[in-house]
Amino acid sequence: MKKILSLFAISAVLFSCTDDDIRIEHQLNTGSKIVGFSKSFETVSYFVDEGAVQLGFPVNLIGSGNGQTLSEPIEVQYEVDAANSTATEGVEFDFVSSTGKVTIPAGGTFGEFLLNVNTGQLNPTMKTELVVKLTAASNSTVVGAQYQTLKVIFVGCKSLIAGPTGVGNYNLVVTRPDLPGSVWNFSNEAVTETSVNNFVTTRSGNYDIGVLQGNNTGYDFVDICNEITIPEQNLAHIYSNILRPRTANNGIDGTVTDINHFQTNYEIGFTGNTVWRTFNCVYTRI
Repeated sequence: MKKILSLFAISAVLFSCTDDDIRIEHQLNTGSKIVGFSKSFETVSYFVDEGAVQLGFPVNLIGSGNGQTLSEPIEVQYEVDAANSTATEGVEFDFVSSTGKVTIPAGGTFGEFLLNVNTGQLNPTMKTELVVKLTAASNSTVVGAQYQTLKVIFVGCKSLIAGPTGVGNYNLVVTRPDLPGSVWNFSNEAVTETSVNNFVTTRSGNYDIGVLQGNNTGYDFVDICNEITIPEQNLAHIYSNILRPRTANNGIDGTVTDINHFQTNYEIGFTGNTVWRTFNCVYTRI
């Protein structure tokens, strides 16, 4: 059971932000030609039989070396990680191509790993997973180690968080395990369903509404059969601070207890830092 969590930065006094805690940065597209999956996981959710549906998962040109467009295509090879996959070819999915390759065309910035999803054959009570790894690329291109693996999670069970009439508002209690006695209570935490089984919160960490820039200052998460996955993401979707899964949580980012209760766990910091701030969040529907 694997999940992904977030990252969050706060000031030395815990209630305000400093320039050292939150930074907006821009990175130039320099260095080697690098390819990789745009996300580490994707959820595929269907609850009725719609037949076979073709879906594409991007393999991106992440770095182009000189910043120029490709003069010739790149072929990226992939293989199935059978030891960690629980989904079965011919049941949940079928490959569109049998070549074991994804092509990024000349002049392009991405290719697509294609699957036919058999929507009527997803498990209605538990998730199954297809794990794919990029192994090599042509045209003097490097497969980025951190972008090498894609987990396609097939979900046939609908989230309880959505509820019969929508997600609604929650009482939220936030604690920092590394600071005993630190507790923040929020009574107006809205949780929004962005797509089936995918949600976004109003807040990240202990930041109150209006403290962070941007229209959406919460974090994204996915409910997969009562297990919550939090993808690594930028704080408030715009800062260079990272919100990510906790490294010491045994792969569990959160759980859904029932229609009125769920909890999440994550950490916030900067890539390369040795110290990350950890957060536990408990949501109770109002």
